[in-house]
Amino acid sequence: MDRKAFQIWLSEIDELTEPQKLDVADVLAGREIGGAARAAIESSVGEERTCPHCATPGAVSRGTARGLRRYRCNACGKSFNALTTTPLSGLWYRERWLDFGRAMADGDTVRSAAVRCGIAVSTAFRWRHRWLKACLSGAGKLAGIVEADETFVLSSRKGERNLDRKPRKRGGKASKRGLSHEQVPILVAVDRTGVTVSAVLPSVSAANLQAALEPVLSKDVLLVTDCCTSYPPCAVALGVSHQALNQSAGERVRGDLHIQTANSRHERLKTFLRPRRGVATKYLANYLNWFHLAGLRKATPRACLNAAMAC
Repeated sequence: MDRKAFQIWLSEIDELTEPQKLDVADVLAGREIGGAARAAIESSVGEERTCPHCATPGAVSRGTARGLRRYRCNACGKSFNALTTTPLSGLWYRERWLDFGRAMADGDTVRSAAVRCGIAVSTAFRWRHRWLKACLSGAGKLAGIVEADETFVLSSRKGERNLDRKPRKRGGKASKRGLSHEQVPILVAVDRTGVTVSAVLPSVSAANLQAALEPVLSKDVLLVTDCCTSYPPCAVALGVSHQALNQSAGERVRGDLHIQTANSRHERLKTFLRPRRGVATKYLANYLNWFHLAGLRKATPRACLNAAMAC
């Protein structure tokens, strides 16, 4: 009998809670479920067996501890396993991490992820943000022609108990039209190969734009933006070429130059955020990481787990 058949059978037993049913089903269906998650975790060590404490390769195997292979570094003498120094170190229920990775890849809500993995809702929420905080928002350097533009989302204090205003429901709307302190700017930069980087900005200023773009821009890029006055001094400070399109005058394209790819990313980002019914601003950077991980492309459960173990 496979796992699904056992779960159907166990669902008829009223005395067991949902997490207990999943635990028993895993045991009865065999070790392959936990084994797959364990293999995915162990693969992060790599053949070089590099010590996470001193970055010296060549650690030797020293048995197992708590279900994971243990290693000892010949250089510093410290022991480690695949989770040492990673953001997932110390979390329980490792055998359910691939299921949680599948929930992340599918964009499940916190409650749906909790049901899928047989864990508490509070645990699913804690896992989500522990995993997402470890992921990188975008990857690689931007090169060639780079489009940069900012979009805005409504500021949210979702989860706070002491508000100085009436709470909004399901995201709500700003009290003022247009841009104001109620809107949070998000910078999106993308090159012509599709490499995308995003960042939450405190405000749209040359200094903030420079801080977000400097780590990801190559020196030979051509930065293409709209006519926002913060970009020219930012480009000068970065030492890159810059072209501005006057979109308010109808200039959408100038030869090969446009920012339509960045605007397309804006729409995809807002489509990704919309089902969340108003993301708390303090967690917005984590959701940008989730967007890059599973919103721009189809991620696998193992890719989500590997991204969460990055350090």
